Amino acid sequence: MPSKFSLAQLLPFESHFAQVAGHKMHYLDEGRGPVVVLLHGNPTWCFYYRNLIRELRQYFRVIAPDHIGCGLSDHPQDAHFRAIDRVGHLAELLRQLGIERCSLVMHDWGGPIGTGFAVRNVGMIEKLVYLNTTLTETESLPLVIKTAATPVIGKWITKSSKRFIKLTTNWGVARKLPRQIKEGYYFPYHGAKRRTALWDFVADIPFDSSHPSYSEMILMADKLPQLGHVPVQIVWGLQDPCFHREMLNKVAQHFPQASIREIPDASHLVLEDAPQQCIETIRTFLLSPVPVDRSKLGETPSQNPFVSAVREWATAQPSQDAVIEPQFFPDTVRYTHFNYRELVNLVHKYARGLADLGLRSGDRVLMLVPAGVDFLALSYAVMDRGGIPIFLDPGMGRENLLRCIADANPQAFIGSPKAHLLRYLKSSVFAGLKFSVCVSDWLTLGTARTSTLKKYSAQPLAPVALPETALVAFTSGGTGAPKGVPFTHEMVKSQLGIFKNVFGLGSPQKDLPLLPIFSLFGVAAGVCSVFPPMDTAKPLSLNPEKIVKVIQDIGISVSFGSPTLWHKIAEYCVRTRTQLQSLRRIFMAGAAVPVSTLQRVKEIAPAAEAYTPYGATEALPVTLISSEEILSTQPFPAKSGEQGTIVGKAVPGVQIRIAIVSDEVKGGGEDIVQFLGTGQIGEILVAGANVASSYLNRSDATRASKIMYEGQLWHRMGDVGYLDPNGNLYFCGRKMHMVACRERVYCSEPVERIFNQHEKVRRSALVALKRGTELAPALVVEPHPQFWPSSADKKEELRSELLHLAKSTDLTAAIEKIYFHPSFPVDARHNAKIFRDRLGDWVNTGKIDGA
Repeated sequence: MPSKFSLAQLLPFESHFAQVAGHKMHYLDEGRGPVVVLLHGNPTWCFYYRNLIRELRQYFRVIAPDHIGCGLSDHPQDAHFRAIDRVGHLAELLRQLGIERCSLVMHDWGGPIGTGFAVRNVGMIEKLVYLNTTLTETESLPLVIKTAATPVIGKWITKSSKRFIKLTTNWGVARKLPRQIKEGYYFPYHGAKRRTALWDFVADIPFDSSHPSYSEMILMADKLPQLGHVPVQIVWGLQDPCFHREMLNKVAQHFPQASIREIPDASHLVLEDAPQQCIETIRTFLLSPVPVDRSKLGETPSQNPFVSAVREWATAQPSQDAVIEPQFFPDTVRYTHFNYRELVNLVHKYARGLADLGLRSGDRVLMLVPAGVDFLALSYAVMDRGGIPIFLDPGMGRENLLRCIADANPQAFIGSPKAHLLRYLKSSVFAGLKFSVCVSDWLTLGTARTSTLKKYSAQPLAPVALPETALVAFTSGGTGAPKGVPFTHEMVKSQLGIFKNVFGLGSPQKDLPLLPIFSLFGVAAGVCSVFPPMDTAKPLSLNPEKIVKVIQDIGISVSFGSPTLWHKIAEYCVRTRTQLQSLRRIFMAGAAVPVSTLQRVKEIAPAAEAYTPYGATEALPVTLISSEEILSTQPFPAKSGEQGTIVGKAVPGVQIRIAIVSDEVKGGGEDIVQFLGTGQIGEILVAGANVASSYLNRSDATRASKIMYEGQLWHRMGDVGYLDPNGNLYFCGRKMHMVACRERVYCSEPVERIFNQHEKVRRSALVALKRGTELAPALVVEPHPQFWPSSADKKEELRSELLHLAKSTDLTAAIEKIYFHPSFPVDARHNAKIFRDRLGDWVNTGKIDGA
């Protein structure tokens, strides 16, 4: 033994001995106050707790025994003890010391020994602390432990040689131990005769019902619920190769009341790898008063409506699919299924990991996470901790994206490896970050990884006080600068109710969300989300063949998507003579849906009903109407002759009014509003529990879009339209796209629908042609590719046809200029909202940004 080794320096405490079961049992007894008993495991001894004893003895009476055959206790050669014997030894020692109440801190084998004592002496137990241990989960122990339990190999590893104790001090730590500390662990175990107990412990692991200690394990399992009132703290090194993260989950399942502290960079000897973190956690826990069960006082902690709904499904239908992820290979496709239990477990793990990284209630978290199970689990986890996830449209363009990030001023960032490159390139807009997470199993990029967070326990954390805002979703920027819309918890509850009760979403439907953010609502409503193989930043690049295969393989019954995407899918099905028999509901939103698209979709999905909800990020949804209703309803024109697009009646809880809003304000802060009657075109106002009351950090935009009238808050949709006598809303376009001329005011939708009926026109856009100080209506047309005029003559021929069509009605008779554009600029989210302002600039200057 090296001369520099000094046990007295490393373990500077007075030794005590008690006569137990005919043998001397060594123990340390330090400090005064409430009693805390420290129980070591195998192949360690009370030396393991030396740093913890120094700290706790300032507040407690700390007793740290060595099990007989371990440490400085007797090492008998002819006596072999099982778990039940060691429970008795502990009981006898505490009886001799006159201990009536105590808390237990347990590591490794100390866990089942201490818990065996606790379930037999429930009235004595104050609190329980578990450090990397196992109780009844022997099947989950790794192969190396099972191999070590076989007589020949096991005796050689544990008793005949120092292999076992050296493996523990070398491989049971994440940081190399100093030589002196290793010698401290080896000190009691020099010579095979002093290592008998090390083999006895391993041989006493009950891997099956024939083992003598199996009945003791079953008795403990039966009695564990008796400890349900006892405060429990679990501290776990996540790099433990033996007591791995699944062992943590199983131990935690015994104690729903437990607080759990996971330490990502610590291993089995967690007190060696992270002494300060462990000691601080244990000290705080032992010193804190016993928490009051608020539910017994009639108080219910607030919960995020998304998270509580998903947890309810995990309880009611744990094995039901919540998420399916398709992965395409050259010759096949593989589907990965996640049920609700697995999803909720992942949510809990991520929530614990994020809390450990510093996430606190009210923190804004920028989410640039690819669609899939991680998108859902991370979003729900952030909300579970009271964080506010910030959702941005990845296709809004770099300039808009950076502006929105600056507006949001996030405290945390979770994103793909590609998204993290933006963090490096534009570090100034990420200056306020407390931490960031890379959604990757192997790439670090100087930040935490989701693979590390997955090692945390699946035990839920205690509820936290929630901020008023549940999430923030930015508008697409299709009709102006993107703005952040705060969704309150009340908004989310209202929206979930509408999606379930009005849209008919529920179990056991399977949804293909072509707009991924809708999966947050679908999964919370009990609908399985099957994430399509597509780039959400460039949705129109989707491969319809892959989409159709997923629909047919999985039996998709519901889908949300833009009319442009569904038109592309429908055309593919027509070309390949494919029918989508499983579909029952198709929701198309983001822009007005042409009747031709509704008819095409019905053709390829004969059992499905198509719906065209109307709404906005600020008011989701406002109306709902089916294709059957659209096709069977007699169109009702406005009094001024325009024919808008019918978008249906208001969903329950939402009010719609058509009005002219004055720029002036009454006394008391109320706006001056003139409400219009049936058939009169005006600005669309909406009110309801699902309508946002403000924009994030944009007081100017809030003032411009929110009005107060007779004590009620109304949102200005920015659209114009009118109501028919039955309460159906007719959409006439965006207010900003109206062209005000001397003879009349033109609305985009009624004008464009006239020209969109022409067989050669894919879509058209009304723009304002500047003529000095006055404006004139003009039209930009995007022909179908096969009808693109290839020569000047062909162009003039098509223009003549369209001008002739213009003269057929008073509404469009004044249009004298028609321009052709090969591909309209549209928003990335829906690929349907036309950037008419850019087309207008192109018409007036001959130049268009991004054309």
